[in-house]
Amino acid sequence: MESEEYEKMYNLEDSYWWFVGKRRIAQNLIEEFVPLNQREAILDVGCGTGATMCFLGHYSQAYGIDISETALRFCRERGLSGLSRASALRLPFADGSFSLITAFDVLYHEEVVDDLTALGEFYRVCREGGSVLISEPAFNFLWSWHDVAYHSKRRYIAGELKAKLEKVGFQVVKLSYSNALLFPFVFAFRMWKRLSRPSPEARSDLKPMNPYLNKVLLAVYNLEASLVCKTRLPVGSSVVCVARKTGE
Repeated sequence: MESEEYEKMYNLEDSYWWFVGKRRIAQNLIEEFVPLNQREAILDVGCGTGATMCFLGHYSQAYGIDISETALRFCRERGLSGLSRASALRLPFADGSFSLITAFDVLYHEEVVDDLTALGEFYRVCREGGSVLISEPAFNFLWSWHDVAYHSKRRYIAGELKAKLEKVGFQVVKLSYSNALLFPFVFAFRMWKRLSRPSPEARSDLKPMNPYLNKVLLAVYNLEASLVCKTRLPVGSSVVCVARKTGE
């Protein structure tokens, strides 16, 4: 990710509808599909600037890894500990160390040169009966300058993510798209950006928003958070998945 993007993320992720909404969906999925006794030790892979770790800390001790020292510096400014600079391709933990592993917008990065290797590492450090919660950008046709700024390599469809999780040994217990209700607007915005004059610099879509519009978008995301647990949304700009390690 471009260095300036971390500062924008740090300044916005506590209130910006996109980040808050993703955490709300994660909360609902954890409370619906992750048993209470499997929330004892949590690892956030690609912890970014730390807001997700703060959220996960309400359940249990949360640990975080990120390949970027800039991201980890922002985590420390939040007062977070249990941090390591490491790649998702080689997690610095013993086998079976965690009961819950989260990865939000991680596997799609170009630094993750082999997502199956990363998923295999998730499986290795996950305890038997433990879970992974993954959210990744969906559909290559949504590719834009935002992806370039975030050093993206790939976007996923639901079936592809499910197949890769199962290949390394996980059993998928919940799979859905998310950001579905706003998908037509996301699609239109991305197509407009693609057809408009290309920017000479890679810049993300993340920027301060009118607070009233932010509240409206968050309300839509909150509604969707309740739907994701009850049904499989057929389309969206992200794909979310809960999978379990059921044993060798």
